[in-house]
Amino acid sequence: KTLSYIDPSTGEVIKCQVFVACLPYSDYCFAMAVRSQGIADFIHALTCCLHHLGGVPQALVPDNLKAAVVKSDRYEPGINTALDDLANHYGTTVVPARVRKPKDKALVENQVKLIYSRVYAKLRNRHFLSLHELNKAIGEKVLAHNQTRMQRKNYCREEKFLADEKHLLQPLPETTYEMKYYKEYKVAPNNHICLFKDSHYYSVPYIHIGKQAKVVYTRSTVFIYVDGQRVAAHARG
Repeated sequence: KTLSYIDPSTGEVIKCQVFVACLPYSDYCFAMAVRSQGIADFIHALTCCLHHLGGVPQALVPDNLKAAVVKSDRYEPGINTALDDLANHYGTTVVPARVRKPKDKALVENQVKLIYSRVYAKLRNRHFLSLHELNKAIGEKVLAHNQTRMQRKNYCREEKFLADEKHLLQPLPETTYEMKYYKEYKVAPNNHICLFKDSHYYSVPYIHIGKQAKVVYTRSTVFIYVDGQRVAAHARG
């Protein structure tokens, strides 16, 4: 099932997928909405999760969605290149759950059920006007969930995580991982290139008008290279 927000400019209801993860010992949960199950959104959600935890576990156990696994195999599954790059960047490894083996990820399957009752149900009558607004509400409900006393336990998930699990996580690297995309454009007479994916123009020094430029962009930044030299850097519009 999906959550959604309303585009205020068009009134369109935009349905979102929900990423859910948890740690194996404390059962500490993380959840956020993204626009799709595509690789870019999956990597973004996983990166947000690691930075929310403030550390990196020794292994990541994803489900067999296409954004994570390109070839399902009981012994040697094929990992998506972008996910493999993320694992190398953060110094962890990826061990996908086996196909049709829910016990491999039983904890997170249970978390999904809890998220339905403690997040979905409580937000079902609310309307949101942006993905950021939706995620803020999800974060508040997930925080309350993590701070709720567990059945037959005298502690909550957050207390267990902070006391017994967080110090075992590996430290985060200095930089955040972002997927890179590559395009080539000719610098226009107005000394700009147009990144058609965003329908947005980015300036280049005028001395490079007419030259072929290589554009390397991530979710947040656009870098422009001419003759192998970086000539411009912009926040992505």
